[in-house]
Amino acid sequence: MKIIKLIQSEFIKNYTLKKIIGIILIVSLFSIGLVEFMNLFYFQKGQEIELIDNQMEIRNQELAQKENRTLEEDYELYLNRIKKEAYQYLTEKKITTLTDWHTSIVFDLRADLQENYLYKLIRDKIEDSFISGICSNENYKPTEYGDGYAATFVGTLSTDCAYYYDGTLEEKIEYLEKEIEAYEKLLKEDKFYLYLQYLIDTEQIFDDDIEIAQLIIDKKIENMWDARALNYIKYSFYQTESILSEEKFRKMQEFYHFPSYQDYVRFTKYNNEEAKKSKAILRYSIENNIENDLPSNNTHNYGIWSMMNSSYNVVTSKKMVNEVFHLTIIVLILVCITSSGIVSGEHSKGTIKNMITTPVKRYKILLSKFIYLILHTYIIWFIGLVALSIYSGIRFGFSDLFTPKLIDSGGKVIEVNYYLYLLKDMFFAGIPVIAFLSILFFLSTVTLNTAVTTSVMTILAIIPSILYYACAHLNLNFLVYTPLLYFDCGYLFDKQEFYIDILKKVDMNLGLGILVSLITIVILYTITNVVYIKRDIKN
Repeated sequence: MKIIKLIQSEFIKNYTLKKIIGIILIVSLFSIGLVEFMNLFYFQKGQEIELIDNQMEIRNQELAQKENRTLEEDYELYLNRIKKEAYQYLTEKKITTLTDWHTSIVFDLRADLQENYLYKLIRDKIEDSFISGICSNENYKPTEYGDGYAATFVGTLSTDCAYYYDGTLEEKIEYLEKEIEAYEKLLKEDKFYLYLQYLIDTEQIFDDDIEIAQLIIDKKIENMWDARALNYIKYSFYQTESILSEEKFRKMQEFYHFPSYQDYVRFTKYNNEEAKKSKAILRYSIENNIENDLPSNNTHNYGIWSMMNSSYNVVTSKKMVNEVFHLTIIVLILVCITSSGIVSGEHSKGTIKNMITTPVKRYKILLSKFIYLILHTYIIWFIGLVALSIYSGIRFGFSDLFTPKLIDSGGKVIEVNYYLYLLKDMFFAGIPVIAFLSILFFLSTVTLNTAVTTSVMTILAIIPSILYYACAHLNLNFLVYTPLLYFDCGYLFDKQEFYIDILKKVDMNLGLGILVSLITIVILYTITNVVYIKRDIKN
């Protein structure tokens, strides 16, 4: 009971209204900034389509008015026309990104129209002597015909003329016209699920992904940016891979960037397991139309959707609230500012004399201060969780925050309460944070200098990102056996690039971080306790 009263005393002494308002304001502003910063990545939809410039319009007018145009000039005029039509279509549809399925079809259609145009020229207009001259010239260089469209025109003919001399020209034209007709039909129908059906029919989807694509087709999802459609696209990112033999690995070791074959095997097994879990969650999410909060980063990037995997992430409030693990940076800085003098401040103010004259045992005084420090940290972190939830809900909607968390448990996807699961993760991720507090507590007791403690601990609070980079690129693998990397567990939960790079070299995980942190806490608290008691005796 005495310890509880001492803890209450610490809260009464340190929690003023002004301080509480300041903490809420700072954490809320940082939370808003974090959401907006992360939203830059979630909303990224790939490289934007280049607009048609005025120079092309002027050139088209010149060519259209010119009499007796050359074949090259006819080709240039045709190319400009289909390019203009393509961009007019995309503009009308308000499509501005290369990662939209309409863009893919439009560009493929343009390529087919261009190729078909050339084959028909070969068939109908171009003399055999002209074609045979290009095809027979082993030293042919497009630059001999000048720059720009003329070189492109002749260069394309030189690579395609084999079709003509192999007697397959008409077959090629027929094939292209069928493909052009199919593309034009897809654009006219303007339904994403029909596009998926076309990709299945033309064998452009991995066999493993056909079944999940069929779910989108069966549900007749018309918009590619529907959450379920995006989850299907993300599903295709996660592919398992066979483990190479050691001999084959040695030949490709530079490509894989693994220190050893054992590291490669360990990482590939981990990756395959993660891919299976992610695919199961995504499938369940699509089947039951429940938003998932899988991290935006992954280690695979395959298939027809490989242009920019980050482009296809579903933006949800859950994903933004999950950034609470990155809030530890501001939480730790605030703890440094508000609590670095938790022991040294008692000495500088002279209040330590009043404390040691009470009948309360000295170790209880120290323990109460440490427990207060832990509770103070979790309170600030919880305020951050509330701020993230409110702002993310306002920004992206509150509905998915009340949907369950989907997790893979023994090969089966189950639904659990989202916030209870998140609080559980915060508790375990908080153990490395307590290791940080034990360092602060130790410095405050040993140095009795609040300024030194604040300075050192603020530096420790902001260096995790630097240390992640150092560990990933400078081979400082020993850092994973210190609590320093785990102060910001957001890297682990988000499976960010630095973390993945580290995993290729050493097995870094939250369990290891908790173990290292617990050892750090026990050692430092024990030393702190001894120092505190001895110093009290001297006083």
